[in-house]
Amino acid sequence: MEFKKNLRYLRKVNRMSQDELADKLGYKSFTTVQKWEDGTAFPRVSTLNRIADIFHVDVDHLLNLNIRTEQVAVPIVGEVKAGYDLYANEDIYGYEYCDNREYGPGEYFYLKVKGDSMIDSRIGPGDIVYVRKQDYLNDKDIGVFLLENNEVTIKRILFNKNGITLRASNPDYPDRRFRPEEVRILGKVLHNKVLFE
Repeated sequence: MEFKKNLRYLRKVNRMSQDELADKLGYKSFTTVQKWEDGTAFPRVSTLNRIADIFHVDVDHLLNLNIRTEQVAVPIVGEVKAGYDLYANEDIYGYEYCDNREYGPGEYFYLKVKGDSMIDSRIGPGDIVYVRKQDYLNDKDIGVFLLENNEVTIKRILFNKNGITLRASNPDYPDRRFRPEEVRILGKVLHNKVLFE
């Protein structure tokens, strides 16, 4: 979340003191603004909307976009196996930045990859995949899928008259076939990043 940095940046660029911003928002003292900027407090939604209006920015950008660099902080919300048998986990492990042009309407997240079943699509162990949350895919798209027992996987989807096939990009992994009701599409993989640790 970029709010505290963005608030300080926008206030300084607009040559506005903490007192002046507090006054515009109807607060008697600068201490509330000071707490927002040091991260010890957070404004209500209605106040966020007023701050966004004062600085002529979108609320989503105020919260998530690094306004100084035009990059968006996207959460890394868990791990997903490029294989099978990894269970869903929605903990936030951190944030990764992506260019503002890659962040449009909708919800986006990163998942950390385990396993090597997608290596021929250049998705390897330790990478993070950038996913747009959606419940539909086109034939041959690479997506993130929730299977029975909360198993999560990245695969290429193939639609056929008998159901759905999930295909790895590594010949060592067999295709798996499912009835449509056995697979929940969580999102479309848009790209991946290699993380060097």
